[in-house]
Amino acid sequence: MAVFTRIDPIELQALLTALGLGCLLSTAEVADGVENSTYFIEVAAEASTAEVPRRFVLTLLEAGNRQQAAFSTALAQQLQQAGLPVPHLLSDTSGTALHRLSGKPALICARIEGAHPQQVTEAHCRSIGAFLGTMHTMGENFTISHFNLQGLPWAQVTLDTLIAELPEKAQLSAGDQALLQEQIARYRKLCEHGAGLPIGPVHADLFRDNTLFVGEELKAVIDFNSACTDYLLLDVAIAVNDWACKKNGELDPALVIALLDAYQQQRPLTLVERQNWQDMLCFSAALFWMSRLVTRHLNTTDLTQREDKDPNEYRQKLQHRLLGVVAIPPVSD
Repeated sequence: MAVFTRIDPIELQALLTALGLGCLLSTAEVADGVENSTYFIEVAAEASTAEVPRRFVLTLLEAGNRQQAAFSTALAQQLQQAGLPVPHLLSDTSGTALHRLSGKPALICARIEGAHPQQVTEAHCRSIGAFLGTMHTMGENFTISHFNLQGLPWAQVTLDTLIAELPEKAQLSAGDQALLQEQIARYRKLCEHGAGLPIGPVHADLFRDNTLFVGEELKAVIDFNSACTDYLLLDVAIAVNDWACKKNGELDPALVIALLDAYQQQRPLTLVERQNWQDMLCFSAALFWMSRLVTRHLNTTDLTQREDKDPNEYRQKLQHRLLGVVAIPPVSD
């Protein structure tokens, strides 16, 4: 979350009125994040009640396209309606939850109490594993599909762009270029020979800063704006690479096992997924290494509120994954 697009209070009030939310009291920019514009907004309580102002989150979708936004919105709505901890997106009288504001697709949901966990525990990882496993199982009935905008084609184009356009002080060494090319080649081979790897709707960005916890209780998984149709194992790898690591980038075996055990209580991983586990962890790390390089060095927005995440974090993680990974455990009884 961040702010790259300014909003007109009059236009926002018109949207709030269409949603039956009443009078806008205040807006506050949310500075953390790298892709979308996010605001906390307060709306007056109904005059007949003594309630405090109602609080909502407004998100303007800056990246992707209309089809991506429609897919991610529909997926989030289905998961929320099925009882998963996903924010309830507010719809207008026609049932539409994907709105338009300042020329951008916009979403509004009630603000949920909670915070991103700073010190990850096994309980946190079990919650994330259970959520992902349940989501992937439910996804079997999700009839819409949308290709991954940051999948294999994006990876190759992005690496070529990084090699050609990174400023001199940030240029990739020949060794780093070769390392990333190798991961793309390995993943291309996996895709070409990956028959049997389950595919379905994935969150594709289930990092700690896309969750809200109170203590060790998961209150919400947020930001489905990268959601797409891809290998379910890639979604698991993305989560493990963020949630189950030591500070130096190595995997923490206890956290990995906690997440995967909880996941497999909902959806046991298949033999072919187990066979491709290391390659998927490596490609996931390479993706986010490149993504962070683009964000830090090539994005040209004039606004300075973009959260700057260190690309070297994922370079280190990739190097550790190449040395070995924590194996997927057997399904526990």
